[in-house]
Amino acid sequence: MRTKAQYVVAVWLANFDHEKELHNYLEVTYDEDGSRQSEFGNAVGLKNFDSDFLEHTSFTDTMKAEEIVSGVSFSEYFKQDLTPLLNHASLSAHNTIIFLYGKQDVYGTINEHIFSLAGMPRKPLPFSFIGTIKFEIENQ
Repeated sequence: MRTKAQYVVAVWLANFDHEKELHNYLEVTYDEDGSRQSEFGNAVGLKNFDSDFLEHTSFTDTMKAEEIVSGVSFSEYFKQDLTPLLNHASLSAHNTIIFLYGKQDVYGTINEHIFSLAGMPRKPLPFSFIGTIKFEIENQ
């Protein structure tokens, strides 16, 4: 029997001067007590998230939204909903797009907090929260 997995992708636009700066911002580290920390997680209010479901890509201001999104994981399921949210003004002010995925299926939930981001008010962040998009994929 085939079942469907529920996914959500949260999307942010950011601006980083160097790849190393981006890497350091997204990196999950552990303190001496074993607690997970990341500048990104702290900024968006997610203390715990599976960083294996975090993805980013850099782009130039000459690229169109469809080009930026096309190489991203699962983009065939959500690019139709995302590209209208990425206008020229928002893209020209940024050079990086960050994706954090959540998944819920019969095997469990990954990054369950992301599902609740959809209803949260947008907080002032050092980058732009575009929103969340939910989609389904049939389990194999």
